[in-house]
Amino acid sequence: MREAPELSVVVLCYRAEERLREVVFPLHQSLEPAVARYELILVANFWPGSGDRTPAQAKAFAREHAHVRVVARPKAGGMGWDLRAGLEVARGDYLVYLDGDGQVPPESALTVFERLRSTGADVAKGRRHLREDGSVRTLTSFGYNLLFRLFFGTGGLWDINGQPKALTRGAYERLGLRTDDWFTDAEIVLKAKALGLEIVEVPVRFRPRRIPGSNVGLGTVWEFLLNIVRWRLGLHPALTPGARARGPRATARVGR
Repeated sequence: MREAPELSVVVLCYRAEERLREVVFPLHQSLEPAVARYELILVANFWPGSGDRTPAQAKAFAREHAHVRVVARPKAGGMGWDLRAGLEVARGDYLVYLDGDGQVPPESALTVFERLRSTGADVAKGRRHLREDGSVRTLTSFGYNLLFRLFFGTGGLWDINGQPKALTRGAYERLGLRTDDWFTDAEIVLKAKALGLEIVEVPVRFRPRRIPGSNVGLGTVWEFLLNIVRWRLGLHPALTPGARARGPRATARVGR
């Protein structure tokens, strides 16, 4: 039986298509000499009928490079659903995830992992200290994080949605992630705080988006606000004891 990896890095590759290699190749290059036992998991879930070429690109990359696996199945949820699809097949003692749009330098996944391991913390997260994605997004992010400080007392932390995020295996299993949408970053931070887990932040650069278009729009902003209110009132589905959002574990297809 193959020895389990120390580190699993999950890359959310939604709609990356041919640009996928611009992110995962330098990430693979940084992991190869630095971590003896690792796996790189490319989540290439797709909407049926969309013509999305990301699954084919991810599988081609996996055939050409060692320690790479692919999760590619029809989508039944948003960013959080994709993340759970990747984390649920990950085998590492440490779990790191990041978006595959190239805004976060791929090598920062290794930086966040090393900080988590060296500090003995439960969760490590990026904090975008240098943003190059425009003043509107910067202002929106500032308002979002201010709301978290007001509603949830997250003083000492900033940039709730900052990536990469890294979790120990123990922390991941205690969090019981259930969110299907963009609120999954917040779910990790809020649940970790509630459980008394130690969270450390790592400054990262945030570059302009490399993949054309954006997955974040007015609908996403409304989704964030609604989730904040639901969580504050204790009505969010992810807070329901014993409940679980539709998950990909049973039918996820994983391969080289």
